[in-house]
Amino acid sequence: MKNKEGLESAFFCVPDITGFTKFMATTDIAFSREVIPSLLRKLIDCNVLKLKIGEIEGDAIFFYKTGRLPAVGRVAAQCTALYTTFSEFIRSIKENDPENYEKYLADSQLGLKIIIHHGQISLHNIKGRIKLLGTDVIIAHKLLKNKIPDYNYILLTDKYLSKIKDRDNLQQWFHWEKLRTGAENYEFMGEVSYRFITLDEMDHMLDTEIAAILKPSKKTA
Repeated sequence: MKNKEGLESAFFCVPDITGFTKFMATTDIAFSREVIPSLLRKLIDCNVLKLKIGEIEGDAIFFYKTGRLPAVGRVAAQCTALYTTFSEFIRSIKENDPENYEKYLADSQLGLKIIIHHGQISLHNIKGRIKLLGTDVIIAHKLLKNKIPDYNYILLTDKYLSKIKDRDNLQQWFHWEKLRTGAENYEFMGEVSYRFITLDEMDHMLDTEIAAILKPSKKTA
């Protein structure tokens, strides 16, 4: 439902491939040209929440959903599905193309971060394509570049967390005591605060075998 300013409430889930730029710059072009589009297609297909796609920007998929906020357990299921799909994709390369895996992926060159946000948007049809506009769309974009020194993590903005009324349910899926705090400052928008949890700390959400293939979470030089 739109407010008096014509804005709609929207949930954002933005999976982003970390290490993408270095991977594209240092990997055999034939291999990277095959891997990245295939990986993005796989991530798009594991759409547990039936989210819409706002856009695909290089290494990131901007999923969104207007209206009622998805339940915390469903959001956790979406994140789990994304990590499962990502790790299974990397594992398939290890099994089917061991030479390129050892050369380009064995040292955890790629990772996955997921931005979870909530805010207000307006939708515009521009020559047959739906364009998302609004400050919260910009914030979701900007949060892809942040100070977190890990490759694999889930970032939950305070704006999203403020919408969760059942903190016990939040605790069940995203262990509150393990969530670390962070913030970014953006010109014209001020401070954007968030909590985050790394893959290494998600044993309650993810199978340890799945997690193992993506470790270490820390970025390599």
